Amino acid sequence: MKVRYDNTTNSVDWQQVSELFKSVGWAERTPEQLKKAFNASSFKYFAYHETELIGVGRTVDDGCFYAWIVDLAIHPKYQDLKIGKTILSKLETNLSSYITTMLTAAPGKSGFYEKLGWEKQRSAYIFPRSEEQLKEFVFPE
Repeated sequence: MKVRYDNTTNSVDWQQVSELFKSVGWAERTPEQLKKAFNASSFKYFAYHETELIGVGRTVDDGCFYAWIVDLAIHPKYQDLKIGKTILSKLETNLSSYITTMLTAAPGKSGFYEKLGWEKQRSAYIFPRSEEQLKEFVFPE
């Protein structure tokens, strides 16, 4: 299967991005919200099979010291084809000059990152914005 990677937002169908996020079980994000978020990101990649959007990944950073890889999502029917690994590798390369690069794994996806050399942090915190975030990301000690 041929996969095409693009790092521009020029021809992105934001409705497809919204549907991709739904397909992986993430909270609904409108096409308008996604366009704003991705356009504000320093680095982003979109993976396509023919005209179908099958994966995305982007960063949030300060331009020098700290960077986060966020929104790495691959459509379930295209997972295990190294698309996520490829997008992650491209983002890691873009962020190689930063002092610290971090990410938050979606629940159940930690193993994917650990296999690729990512290390679990000793202490990380979230200020939960909803009961859903509290249940999903906060663990009792």
